[in-house]
Amino acid sequence: MTDMTDMTDMTGIIEVDVALDRPGFSLKVAFRTDESTLGIFGPSGAGKSTILAIMAGLVRPDRGVVRIGGRTLFDSDRKIDVPMHQRRVGMVFQDLRLFPHLTVSGNLRYGPNARRDDQEDLIEILQLGPLLQRTVADLSGGEQQRVAIGRALFIRPDIVLLDEPTGSLDGRLRAEILEYLGRIHRATGRPMIQVSHRVGDLLELAEELLVIDQGRVVGHGRYRDLLQDSKTLPTLRGRGIVNRLRGRSRQGATTVDVAGTAMQLVTPVKAPGEALEIMIEFDPADVALARDRVVGTSICNQIEGTVVRWTDDGAGVFVEVRLGVLGPSLVAEIGPESLDALEIGEGSRIVCLLKRQAIRIS
Repeated sequence: MTDMTDMTDMTGIIEVDVALDRPGFSLKVAFRTDESTLGIFGPSGAGKSTILAIMAGLVRPDRGVVRIGGRTLFDSDRKIDVPMHQRRVGMVFQDLRLFPHLTVSGNLRYGPNARRDDQEDLIEILQLGPLLQRTVADLSGGEQQRVAIGRALFIRPDIVLLDEPTGSLDGRLRAEILEYLGRIHRATGRPMIQVSHRVGDLLELAEELLVIDQGRVVGHGRYRDLLQDSKTLPTLRGRGIVNRLRGRSRQGATTVDVAGTAMQLVTPVKAPGEALEIMIEFDPADVALARDRVVGTSICNQIEGTVVRWTDDGAGVFVEVRLGVLGPSLVAEIGPESLDALEIGEGSRIVCLLKRQAIRIS
């Protein structure tokens, strides 16, 4: 396999401060991050894809600055506008934009910036070797997505921009593509910015999110902090707020061990013939809280934790609960009357009740 050390020195700061005015749409976005992965979340039409298009040089903003790793790609005041083909930006489009008449190999190497040297590292990670001589028209949706990711990486870009890379895929293929993206990032260290309308998909790669609504930034930071930001919650609410816990299934059982704790959860499905690392998902509204364990109930998932903080955004109360001493946290959504009745405060011991049917496994 090719040595990938030439791809690992990708640290740097990403700076975007741009404005764009079009009939019926206005974008004014500013953010700065030194994280190697960033997720951009928001409703349809919020401006998520436009941000990526501006960074890639596909759309020219009216004014502003775009810098990646100290390299200025756009600066309206200094009259800098680096052409798209010179920006060293790899782009994975929502509609893929592959060439159906070309083979997989032809698509990967298409364009003046595609590297012609040994790229077996990327081909192996994305498992494209057996597909190289096939035309993309003969591939499945998941295989086509892997080709699109590979094509974006074949130029050895400074950054990879992913526009809804799992938007058209079902649950199984979505998880598969997210796993490939994780492998690429771990192997290369290459910065990635991913747009998605699914928070869970974004959190597979990054915990730092940029939340966009109506062309404006309404939140930027760690997911668990954004869930306690009353300015961000209206955008997050109803569009993908989710709890995610890592766990390990037990062979042939419905019980899952929650990573970082000594706790188990009962899930609606039986594990396959071997123990696997899995992701447990469930919605905050499916978590009930109690001061003590409840007897005489069918809810067998009753896990103890400590209240970290809570936020009331006027439509409900989001309570963050830390599991164990140094374990992960989850968020429960309750009504303000329940907050008063339970006398919840920072440091309060609480029991989280979760129906097994509310749990999703990936």
